[in-house]
Amino acid sequence: MPQKSLIMKISQLLCVLSILLICGCSTTSQRIDASGAQFNRYSAAEKRLIRSGQIAVGFDEDQVRMALGDPSHIKSDTLSSGTRYIWEYHELKPDYNIFNSIGISTRGGGVGAGIGIGGTPTRSKLTKRIVFERSNQTVSEFQSFE
Repeated sequence: MPQKSLIMKISQLLCVLSILLICGCSTTSQRIDASGAQFNRYSAAEKRLIRSGQIAVGFDEDQVRMALGDPSHIKSDTLSSGTRYIWEYHELKPDYNIFNSIGISTRGGGVGAGIGIGGTPTRSKLTKRIVFERSNQTVSEFQSFE
């Protein structure tokens, strides 16, 4: 019975950590509220896209941040046509492992068994890639991998 109690405690801890990770992210409406006056200057179509967490070619960095939040990574790429910036959005995926083991000792006549749970929320998946042209600092292309 003590092992089941330990497993329950570990499972509860992993659930709490997952909830904390999710709650730590800002929502689209929170980002819009923080940029109120700026958001009000956008067209109705732009507002609709931002509210739904979507973007379009021609959006500037502020519009993308309102719709999607801060990127996970920012890269630059220099081509013959100029430099462009690439924003990448990654989603953390939990990576849980459950394992067990049984051991038998022939010298002392003992038998042992154990169950373990390990988890790390470090496996990430690329979900979006946004390309900004440096010349006009607007989105020139984007990809979604969801």
